[in-house]
Amino acid sequence: MRFVTFELLFCVLQCIEASLITLPSVEVEKSLDKIAAEKPYLMMSPNDASVSSEVMENIEGSLHKIGEAKNLVDLAESLNLTTLVKALEETGLDNIIDHEGHFTLFAPTNEAFENIPKWASQLPLKEVLRLHVARGKIHTNDIKNDLLVRSLLPKRDIRFNLYKDGKVITANGARVCPVDNLAHNGVLHIIDRVLVSLYEREGSIAKELPRCPIFKSLTKLLGVADLTEALNSAGPFTLFAPTDDAFAKLPADVVKHLVENPSILKQVLLYHVVGETWFTAGLEDGQTLTTLQKSTLSVALKDGSVVLGGTSTVTVPDAVGNNGVIHAIDSVLMPPSIQKKLEKMMTKSAKRTLKGINRD
Repeated sequence: MRFVTFELLFCVLQCIEASLITLPSVEVEKSLDKIAAEKPYLMMSPNDASVSSEVMENIEGSLHKIGEAKNLVDLAESLNLTTLVKALEETGLDNIIDHEGHFTLFAPTNEAFENIPKWASQLPLKEVLRLHVARGKIHTNDIKNDLLVRSLLPKRDIRFNLYKDGKVITANGARVCPVDNLAHNGVLHIIDRVLVSLYEREGSIAKELPRCPIFKSLTKLLGVADLTEALNSAGPFTLFAPTDDAFAKLPADVVKHLVENPSILKQVLLYHVVGETWFTAGLEDGQTLTTLQKSTLSVALKDGSVVLGGTSTVTVPDAVGNNGVIHAIDSVLMPPSIQKKLEKMMTKSAKRTLKGINRD
């Protein structure tokens, strides 16, 4: 006990001696005050029985932590993240995060791996796992809303978001358990889903839409409204994207009028875009979002689904782009002011058509 304490005191005295040689006396006093405040037991006599138990606890605690220091893979195994560990070993990524670093590992639970969507089974496992490793140590208190960190998957970032007064933290939409699990070569954060939304290198939400066959109509209409380049910009954006089936629900005359009037089409499409990043984990029942069309859009949570504007349901959530997120929705949203304009235009058009038929 005394031997360990004297050894620590000897190290401290050496540091103080070095300070005495190089620092002015005022700075020496500040250094001593800092040591006394942070580790008071080092400034006390080892013969003082009142502090001996405290000294022992601090020393033994420090040695215990050093003895338990693990690399990230060993740490994941100790946390029973067995599916992740097996996947890391199968792809050889365990060798990288075993011996290099520092890294931050986003570790899906075993249950998260069981719930991977069927379509994602075709994705290269190694690419998926690379998206779960960020360079450098990222602790919970380092996270800010819309913080982007570079992953090991080339030119793909992990986007952090804070919701509900910081009580909910997400990484590319997955909930992050707010506990820093520390290894000697990095930090491990447990997440509730596997990050399977792999956008193309530097792929914006506008560039990601054409990759999905259900967004052909939306992709074409964004071009007609001259909005494609805007959605290629830095963002961040949340795009509530009507599918082709959603556009098919509209009367043919409505679509025709929108295409023939790009300014009105632009307003309709901007009503589907919010100038912030909203993953589903951050959305709340009764919430109101302000769209780029400068109108508000209501959010409701019903039977586990997100419903927008009281009519449109999110069918495929949380598709990631480098500048935001895409949610597929099952019907086209119409801002009230535009709805009225469309009705007037269609009424006039119908009258002109009828007049032409009757030749009145």
